[in-house]
Amino acid sequence: MSLVATVALAASSMTLPQCSWDRPGVNPFMGDLVAAVDRYKDIPVATRAKLKARMQQRRYDEIVDIRRDEIVGRYDYGAQIRDMHFGQGQVCQTVSRAKWKDSTLERGLVYCEDGHCVLVPTVCRNLSRITRGAPKLAGAPGASTEEDNTPLTFDPPAAGAPEVESGGAGNGDAGSFARASAVPNPSATAVPVGGGYINPPSGSPGLIILPPGASLPLPPPAIPEPKTWLLFGAGLIALVAGRRWRRR
Repeated sequence: MSLVATVALAASSMTLPQCSWDRPGVNPFMGDLVAAVDRYKDIPVATRAKLKARMQQRRYDEIVDIRRDEIVGRYDYGAQIRDMHFGQGQVCQTVSRAKWKDSTLERGLVYCEDGHCVLVPTVCRNLSRITRGAPKLAGAPGASTEEDNTPLTFDPPAAGAPEVESGGAGNGDAGSFARASAVPNPSATAVPVGGGYINPPSGSPGLIILPPGASLPLPPPAIPEPKTWLLFGAGLIALVAGRRWRRR
């Protein structure tokens, strides 16, 4: 084996003790997302097989909100993200999000089997591990009022596709899940109508946004058809002829 190939192989399997996940999307994981689960040797082989099968079928448990100091979902998740894959297969054991802003938000798919949970951030595919606790009580912060078993009608961005766009951690950069799911700015993408804006429809009715006190203009009156004019003229002639006959 050549020296270059040996160095490349060593770099692709490098494990770092600690790193900072400052800008999700900048150094995405470019390897086989499903096969990467086998790097977690402490997870039993049978459990890894179940996780891999579910990942191939996209049967995730839920989509969670990843913030600077917490992971929010229907369960009590530990805030720590560890054993993150990036690049061509490097693994970072301890991951820090200390440089995130308090408003930074990313999303991730969670797969759990036999007490072992993996996280796939949708912005960069950086396969990681997290810890999940008990389900949250109804009414607790971040808890769902009822369990939602409805399948999603969209394919989560970058959650298994090799194409990755560069982006930042929830700052509205291209490739960010927060940008993909955000409501468009009406002043930038909408058409002015009656003091407000209406977004062009995309397979569904457009969204109308009006300022307080504004209203849509009334539609112009309809132009009568030729038949209507003919009926009107015939009635007028009959009325005039009747009045003349009475006078005689």
